[in-house]
This record gives sequence, structure tokens and C-alpha cells, in this order.
Amino acid sequence: MENVEQRYPITMAVLRNAADRITNWKNVTPQAKLRKQCEIARVVIALSNTL
Repeated sequence: MENVEQRYPITMAVLRNAADRITNWKNVTPQAKLRKQCEIARVVIALSNTL
């Protein structure tokens, strides 16, 4: 089975960058950070389902 990072390298790099930025957010509730991380996880799952 093909790897998501091999099939979508640029998309995965953008998502990884977004996840890193979210962890550095200040003045945001932990729930807001978790919500955004869950959204990124959903995108990764959707991409893996296309393989």
C-alpha cells in the first residue's frame, strides 16, 4: 500500500507546518488547539482513504 506522504508530499508538508504552528499558538484555549488538530487529523484520514 502506498504511503500518504509519498502520494501527497506537499499536502503533508503543509499540514505538518500547520500542526506545528497550532502548538505554538498563544492566548488560545486548549480546546481550540485540539479542535484544529482534530481537523488536520480528519484531512489526513481522508487522504489515506483515497489510497
